[in-house]
Amino acid sequence: MSSIDLKFPDQCGNNDNLLGKLDPTVKADSSVCSEEPCKQPRGDIHSDPNRGTDHHHVNDEPPSQVPIAIVGMAVRLPGGVRSTDSFWDLLLSQKDVSREVPQDRYNIDAFYSDTQSRAVKTRRGFFLDHDLADTDPSAFKMWGTEAGHMDPQQRLLLEVVWECMENAGQVDWRGKDIGCYVGNFGEDWLEMSMRDPLFTSRYHVFGASDFALSNRISYEYDLRGPSLTIRSACSASMSGLHVACQSVASKECSSAVVAGSSIFLTPTMTKCMSENMVLAPDGACKTFDRNADGFARGEAVNAVYIKRLDDAVRDGDPIRAVIRATMNTCDGQSSSLAIPSADAQESLIRKIYTRAGIADPTKTGLFECHGTGTSAGDLAETEAISRVFGEKGVHIGAVKPNVGRPKVPLV
Repeated sequence: MSSIDLKFPDQCGNNDNLLGKLDPTVKADSSVCSEEPCKQPRGDIHSDPNRGTDHHHVNDEPPSQVPIAIVGMAVRLPGGVRSTDSFWDLLLSQKDVSREVPQDRYNIDAFYSDTQSRAVKTRRGFFLDHDLADTDPSAFKMWGTEAGHMDPQQRLLLEVVWECMENAGQVDWRGKDIGCYVGNFGEDWLEMSMRDPLFTSRYHVFGASDFALSNRISYEYDLRGPSLTIRSACSASMSGLHVACQSVASKECSSAVVAGSSIFLTPTMTKCMSENMVLAPDGACKTFDRNADGFARGEAVNAVYIKRLDDAVRDGDPIRAVIRATMNTCDGQSSSLAIPSADAQESLIRKIYTRAGIADPTKTGLFECHGTGTSAGDLAETEAISRVFGEKGVHIGAVKPNVGRPKVPLV
């Protein structure tokens, strides 16, 4: 492996290596993710998206011509995080907000064993500080009975999307050509509802099916663009972002909401992951740590609102970030269906830099990683990064030691 300046965070996600060592314009300041709507775009947004394009690159696919702006953000994360500002504060404080499985999820004592097979092997994880039974149907077009049969993720997504649009400074957005893309993984509510035949009602299809996660948002807020729920395991939300960027760039819709949700209501998936020995027994996600022994599951419900950059500038929207390019690939055949390939990840990184029009990846200040906390995952990812950035090195980071691995929601 080539020499690479990898600044590994500790178990609590120490970001001291990342802050203050980047470009001076990106300081350890909450302004980079401020909740305050700003009417003056940040950064060099008027620069040519094709600058630095190397036409002799091994991948001669032309770069994307349509930069996409993120103009709104909203989050629900463990540790009581309900805004991007509080998320930033959590990262700066280097907190690990894991805790024992709450009683309102499931009785961990009934399923945990560190010796028996087919048992949950960890008592801890990262959970939202939120009463999932707290529903006010009066705010939406639904009856109380319908709300009682609705997956809690639907309600949380409705709340987070509303906050996302507020964060974007949007006022008159109902009835518009806005797409909705939701990444999801797991079917805990469906599993729970199927256990009791008496609970099944005429609301079951729209209350428990994953397609309704996106469709409910589009219906309640009268969004008239594409409405899709995407399931591709850990990459579901990022796959949704990719599809949304393509739709917005091609003017299939004028803008799009992209969201992801992950809530744990039953022990089934945790038990399955325990059987596959991918969960850390102590519930700590030790990303890039020599003691890494698995990841920790985390709940989250997050959303972003995207538009074409030119449209966002024209409309005076706050520019939270600019997406120069997105891409989806698959490993194909590797050593296992669940084991990542360093070769495939290296190829993807090189392709996405080419598509973004960046000829020299080594000028990158910070590379935000998937950072699973598993020995196989971290090794493959750092190997791929090392090949791309070589001896110049790059600062790397990951937030999973702070908030766990929520599987899909844009973290």
